[in-house]
Amino acid sequence: MKQGPPLKLDPRACDRCGACETACPHGALKVGRTYLKVDWQRCDGCGACARVCGRRAIVLRDGGRRVTGAAAQPAHAKPVPRRSTETPRSRSAAAAAPKVKPVRPVLEPKGGKRGGFQWTLLEAAAMLSVTFSAFTAKETAALLPVFEAMPDDLEIPLRIGMLALYYGVQIVVLVWLVRRRGGDPASALGLRIPGASVRHALTSAGLVVAALVVTRLLASLYAYATRAMGLMPSAPTDLTTLFGANTSGLVLAILMVVVVGPVVEEAVFRGALLEGLTARFGVWPAIVAQALLFAAFHRSLWSLLPMFVLGAALGWLAHSREGLWPPIAVHALYNAITVAAAFLVAGI
Repeated sequence: MKQGPPLKLDPRACDRCGACETACPHGALKVGRTYLKVDWQRCDGCGACARVCGRRAIVLRDGGRRVTGAAAQPAHAKPVPRRSTETPRSRSAAAAAPKVKPVRPVLEPKGGKRGGFQWTLLEAAAMLSVTFSAFTAKETAALLPVFEAMPDDLEIPLRIGMLALYYGVQIVVLVWLVRRRGGDPASALGLRIPGASVRHALTSAGLVVAALVVTRLLASLYAYATRAMGLMPSAPTDLTTLFGANTSGLVLAILMVVVVGPVVEEAVFRGALLEGLTARFGVWPAIVAQALLFAAFHRSLWSLLPMFVLGAALGWLAHSREGLWPPIAVHALYNAITVAAAFLVAGI
């Protein structure tokens, strides 16, 4: 009786670490960005790949060595001639039968990996939950009556401290989620600066400028239209209230809104969330979903459309450029325009 493949593959369990490919002594295993395949002519069922797979994505069938195909003989052994039992009738029948290509088991998850680390949907959902919980706690604390009776010289530093704590909680959880599986946070979040070519860098810079112009132009047109219809609030931003309408407030706004904020938000939405959704649903459903969540996160009905477009553009940039620095640059410049406008109106 013909034996089946000696290995059992589980597509949902693989994290694309590549340890199995390294452990295979016959070079029978290949791990790609979106697939894993086995050359059954080389595989002898030794189980080396299964032993290093901690996620049980590769399991040795029947728990033992099963030798099949060309791997049944040592590489140095001479082939043993066998007397043919075919008859002319059987040979003609075999020649007339249609040839069917053997089907090779291929493991094809929908998402890739960053720096050897694949975000799961559960980890992405956990990170999103932490972000929204921290945001809700920050906003709830800001509404406490104690803030109303507090003088400005104490209220503003306290609010900024709460904002810094909010960002700090997200950074700690992101790093913990990566470290718990032995990953490198900078690589897993797409923050490792690659040794890209000059052409790649120039293309990324051009895409950053194009994305900034398109998203800002759309936001300006949308703001003009909604204001003309009386739908947009007269004061869409409270940056000067939060940081103070003075030079020190401008410096703090640049630090928190232009520098820190974009890095943390991109790590959450275009790092963990986008990668986790991509691994489960594919690229474009993931880009749309994270853009919707990004727009909802800003809690402003009038800016829902421009924030969705911005989130989609940032998601596409993160995926197409395979890193977070291009979307971080767009996000930072987008916020810089908002900060500059708010403080220019205040006369700073």
